[in-house]
Amino acid sequence: MRRAALALLMFLAALPARAADPPVVASPKPDHVAISLYRDPARDTDTALPALDDSEGLGGFALIRETRTVDLPPGPVTVRFEGVSSSILPESALLRGPKGRPREKNFDRRLLSQRGLIDAFTGQRVLLRTTDRATGKATYEPVRIRSGPEALIVEHKGGVEAVQCSGLPQTMLYDSVPAGLNPVPTLSMMLGDQPGGRTTLELTYLATNFDWQSNYVGQVDAKAESVDLFAWLTVASGDSTSFEKADMAVIAGRIAFFRQAPAADDEDSWREEEELQREKDEDPWSPDNIEVWFDCWGMGNTGNAPFRDRLFTPDRLPIDTPDYADGMSIGFFYGGGGCGGEDDDCGADIVVTGSRIAPREDIGDYKLYRVPQPTTLGAQSRKQIAFLEKPGVAAQMLNIVEVRGDDYYPDKVVLRIDNKKGGVLGEPLPGGQVTFFQSPAGEPMLAAESKVKDKAVGELVDFDLPEPDNLPLNTDQDELDSGEGWTRYRLTIENDGETAEPVEVSFANDQYYAIDRIGKPVKERDGKRIWSVVVPAEGKKTIDYRVREVARIGADNQDDWEGPED
Repeated sequence: MRRAALALLMFLAALPARAADPPVVASPKPDHVAISLYRDPARDTDTALPALDDSEGLGGFALIRETRTVDLPPGPVTVRFEGVSSSILPESALLRGPKGRPREKNFDRRLLSQRGLIDAFTGQRVLLRTTDRATGKATYEPVRIRSGPEALIVEHKGGVEAVQCSGLPQTMLYDSVPAGLNPVPTLSMMLGDQPGGRTTLELTYLATNFDWQSNYVGQVDAKAESVDLFAWLTVASGDSTSFEKADMAVIAGRIAFFRQAPAADDEDSWREEEELQREKDEDPWSPDNIEVWFDCWGMGNTGNAPFRDRLFTPDRLPIDTPDYADGMSIGFFYGGGGCGGEDDDCGADIVVTGSRIAPREDIGDYKLYRVPQPTTLGAQSRKQIAFLEKPGVAAQMLNIVEVRGDDYYPDKVVLRIDNKKGGVLGEPLPGGQVTFFQSPAGEPMLAAESKVKDKAVGELVDFDLPEPDNLPLNTDQDELDSGEGWTRYRLTIENDGETAEPVEVSFANDQYYAIDRIGKPVKERDGKRIWSVVVPAEGKKTIDYRVREVARIGADNQDDWEGPED
């Protein structure tokens, strides 16, 4: 027995000693930050950003580059990068600068929060402070937490109690900060053997829950023949980290971005997305779940229990439809608006100097707008930076009639800008929201709200306007003749107004019908045939064309079809 014990001791002594954990060096904040924002690839470019309180969060992402200076001891060391984005994708983190290569990295998601404190102190004694509403006097009582964050139950000398369900203000007080809870999101990296000394590190990573869009403001002249166009970059952050004095840029263009590998052809992508969302909802340390909300049984009766709709709950403020300007050539709206008196400053001009407008840079097919000065993007905030100012852009009010297959769609009105190369505008327009103003009485009044998709230089830009109540044009489609599989129509556009109206008629095929034998000269544009005409005052214009049924080839589920006749 003694020999066996002695052999065991000799074997253990021969084992190499366990290496001590490497020292930890904390970097409390970056020396410099550069952030590039990308739009949500799943959101249409002319769709507005989600509301600030939208539970789904933002679908865009950011490429963040931080520069930090640290003093490292020689040998292996662990560096804690404090204050990184709370929505960081740790697997994307790339470190440059150290002599030793990174061996391991960890993202510490357990933040100092209500959930973190309750979770850490479950089963331990804390102090419960209760405040009397009538006297304002606070009483303190030691209690023991007996449940987790989802249903906070404490035990005291009188029994058990559900916290914050007594009708009195109650607060939990803790005597220390539990180990493992971080006040800010922290990424740790273990470096291999390195010489030590003062070192500059560059940390680059991707983070989600960011987005941006364009917001255009147009001042239209009285005849709707010219627009002073101004544009903002509206950047949004749903992150809990603020980025101070950062170099910021936004990138226009659709970029494929996947949180996981795309689903195979035989897999259901929606099931993958549903599973990811479920995991996020059930993750207690997700940034959206670290705050704790308590539901208590309704006071006085059982009708307001959590499983029933509550009678009174916080809700959004009602949204009023704005009044629009009256009697305007662009407006088509009635109801008044504008500023109140001479002392009101709502008509004051916004002056933006050229040095503060974000210039455009071309990166292949993408457009980069770089903010010319350092700026701060606050946590869970929105910010606007000017990026375009073009006065005197030529415009035209235009009536659009769309003929698709055997049907037609009249009464569409647009404000058109020809964004030709070398023109007054001559700039690509990232998609976004548009607001037009006019000043019929010397005061700016809201005329119309619209939206626009991404537009390149050389494209026509049509801003759709709401259908006016007093549109002077009437459009009718009459059948002239028909045969086996075809029908000939005449489109008549009448103008009951006192001024001539420009009209554009577009002809497009669909999957069931093809249009041919158009009776007037047309131009090809964007896969459509266009007939442009000016309808005189109290006059009319007509155009004839034929609609032919498309003959399918093969089985019904095939997409092959005969094109229109030459």
